Amino acid sequence: MHKIKQLLLIVFILSSLTTFSRDKDSTFLKLKGKVYGTIFTNFQSQINSGNNITAFQIRRAYFGYKSQLSKYFDAHIKLDIGSPEDISEFSLIRRYAYFKNAYVRYKRNKLTTYFGIIDILHFKMQEGYWPHRYIDKAFVDRYRFGFKADLGWQIIYDWAKWLSTDFTIMNGEGYTKLQNDNTLKAGFGISIYPYKNFVTRFYVDFSNKAITQSTLAGFIGYKIKNKVIAGVEYNYRFNSDFQEDYDRFGYSFYGSYYLRKNIQLFARYDKVNSNKLVNEENPWNLARDGSAIIAGIEYSPIKYLKLALNYQDWVPWAENINDVQFIFLNIEISF
Repeated sequence: MHKIKQLLLIVFILSSLTTFSRDKDSTFLKLKGKVYGTIFTNFQSQINSGNNITAFQIRRAYFGYKSQLSKYFDAHIKLDIGSPEDISEFSLIRRYAYFKNAYVRYKRNKLTTYFGIIDILHFKMQEGYWPHRYIDKAFVDRYRFGFKADLGWQIIYDWAKWLSTDFTIMNGEGYTKLQNDNTLKAGFGISIYPYKNFVTRFYVDFSNKAITQSTLAGFIGYKIKNKVIAGVEYNYRFNSDFQEDYDRFGYSFYGSYYLRKNIQLFARYDKVNSNKLVNEENPWNLARDGSAIIAGIEYSPIKYLKLALNYQDWVPWAENINDVQFIFLNIEISF
């Protein structure tokens, strides 16, 4: 933990050097930096329950700074202020701040490498085809098939315009839990661009304790700027939470169609399941298995503001758990 704190301190100090200027006799560089932030807020109303849940919420806020250290190096630090990642009914009324990102990046020619608290490329790519994070998390994040960010080292190499590979070694605990242990997670991905506007991606990761936990994923995406975005993904996690034969799997379809440059229709369908254990009649994670639908319209009156009126539901597979249906007004504010 002491070494982690030292790394974060170094990144912060380097990012703060924008006060130095360069002249003919100076060896200091004038660093180019940018402060930015994003806020997710919403109004929600449950429409299928006698105990109607109606409320305003601020789900998450990001505050960050990025700086170009040299021609090939840049640094990035970002705070994530939101609810803790647990299932307590009181989670939404608590707020915690974490380092979502704190890394140094080196980029030159076909090679890009990150070190620190980094975004995992596979999950970041999928989120690029579901550009509505302020409405709901991407599939792997929502159902906890993995972590979008973690402490580690990532290497990306572009072999050609149509082929890229990446390798990541990480703690495997996520960015909210940076404690050290003897377990690391390794991930490998390959991205193929067979045709214009298309991407196909395959990803695998694994980590080992007494039991090996691994994830396999496939993704296909299609995008034409300001016209249409679509994606489909399938994810399978073996030995979830390091429990032998406790598997989870599911898929997600999502798409956006632009009526105008600043108006779009969007929809998404998720399905998540768990397997049946030997001599068991029901899947082991039945209480959390089910399907979800999100559909709505997004309007962006200005560049830094998005508003989305949408319908969301969750249909659990367990017969003793009721369906949940909501109308949302979600808002993203960025600067």
